[in-house]
Amino acid sequence: RGEFIRLMSDLMVIALETGLTHVATFMVGPERWDTPYMFDGLFNKPVSHHGMSHNQTKRIDDLLKVDRFHMEQFAHVIDRLDNIKAADGASLLDHTLLTYGSGLGDGSTHQYNDLPIIVAGKGGGKLKTGLHVNMPEGTPLANLWLTQANAMGLKLKRFADSTREISAIKA
Repeated sequence: RGEFIRLMSDLMVIALETGLTHVATFMVGPERWDTPYMFDGLFNKPVSHHGMSHNQTKRIDDLLKVDRFHMEQFAHVIDRLDNIKAADGASLLDHTLLTYGSGLGDGSTHQYNDLPIIVAGKGGGKLKTGLHVNMPEGTPLANLWLTQANAMGLKLKRFADSTREISAIKA
């Protein structure tokens, strides 16, 4: 699993670095599928992340291992982008936005709020880094997508069910 994720993420980095694309999406695993996967070095048989997320009281230690595994894959992409220098001397990460997250705040109760989202990169200096932002209850995730789209030059007034941009992350 880790080999596949790193290979695909390395291909995305190369495509961004060479200008083959300016946008890439990589869904590591569909959130609604209960397909068991092997996680390199974590378990001796395929396990279901979906099943773990619904049994947090019984499987919390395993779930924490899988979460750490996924974060290590995300960190790999960040590190790769941070070590590629652009013509202006900044890193490719400085010119990029990476978003990592989940559509559920709590898998066991199917909560669609308190979503764990990480944004890395400055989007060409349009966004602040090093922040922890706790949005008010009921804030649509589309507000983040709107903010990111506008930071990358789209100039949208709305996106999906957005209500406004997230000013706290704008540079």
